[in-house]
Amino acid sequence: MKVTYLRPQLSSQPAEVKENIDSGFVNDNYWLLLPIHFFWDTSAMVEDAGMQKLPLGTGSAQKVAVKYPSDGGYSPGDTSDLYVGSDGGIQEIGYHKGGIPKLELDYKKAGPLLLSVDHRGTRNGDPLCVSFSNVAVKLVGSSAWMDAQ
Repeated sequence: MKVTYLRPQLSSQPAEVKENIDSGFVNDNYWLLLPIHFFWDTSAMVEDAGMQKLPLGTGSAQKVAVKYPSDGGYSPGDTSDLYVGSDGGIQEIGYHKGGIPKLELDYKKAGPLLLSVDHRGTRNGDPLCVSFSNVAVKLVGSSAWMDAQ
């Protein structure tokens, strides 16, 4: 299904768009652009927890905990633990809400953006996989789309 709408005009959209399409887009948008959302979402508290052992992999990385306040916002009370490698890329994510999935990530570069397109791990002991395909970006002022590679 392909849907086009303007989020600032969401209240004038059909019920299916308001109740299902938009919330699904917002959720997928967070999975794809998680580091950018942490930068944009100024209500979240960020804590540098120093070097920590990776929960799933071997070795260690800089742990950055991002916690949303319990009142309001898209993710009230949620906490994400980002494990950032020496290259600045996220090596693993721990997400805390109704279980603690731990995810391994694969990245692709689309223009100037590095996007996390594959997330594999577990949630409550069950396998979890969130993947994005056919991802492309178009920079402002450009007419060309750049595929994530």
